[in-house]
Amino acid sequence: MALILLVTVSGCADDAFGTWTMNPTRSTVAPDPRPKSITIRIESHAKGEVFTLDRIEADGRATTSSTILYLDSQPRELQDLGCSGTQSSRRVDSQTVEILRKCASGEWLRLVRRLSAQPNELVLEVTGQQAGGHLFERRLVLEKQSGAGTT
Repeated sequence: MALILLVTVSGCADDAFGTWTMNPTRSTVAPDPRPKSITIRIESHAKGEVFTLDRIEADGRATTSSTILYLDSQPRELQDLGCSGTQSSRRVDSQTVEILRKCASGEWLRLVRRLSAQPNELVLEVTGQQAGGHLFERRLVLEKQSGAGTT
C-alpha cells in the first residue's frame, strides 16, 4: 500500500517538472515594475529538485537564480544575492511545494508552488518582508511550455 502511495505522489510531483513561463495578464507582480518575462525550470535532482528562475526586466537586464530543493523541511545555509541566511523546502502535498528563505537582515520570502486544477498551469504565490518591514504579495500564473521538461 505504501509503495502505491509513493508512486502516486511521485507521479503527481513529476507533473511540475519542465519549463514554465509567466502569463503576464493573469499574474500580479506589483509593486515592482512588471518584468518583461519570468521563466521557471523545475528539474529532478538526486536529492530533490532543482528550481531555477530566469527573469528579464523591462530594460532588458537578465538574472538567473538556481537552488536545490531538498524537500525535507531542514533549514540549510543560503548565500544569495541580497540574502545571507537559511532556506528550507518541503512538499506540502502531491501538488504543492513550499520554499522558505530567512535572511540574517530580517527579510524573509515564502514561495508556494502549486499545480493548478487547469492543465499545464502552475501557480507561484510569493509573500515576504523587505528591509524596513514592508510586506508584499505576488501571484504568478505560469504555463508549461510544450515539449519541455521531459526526462
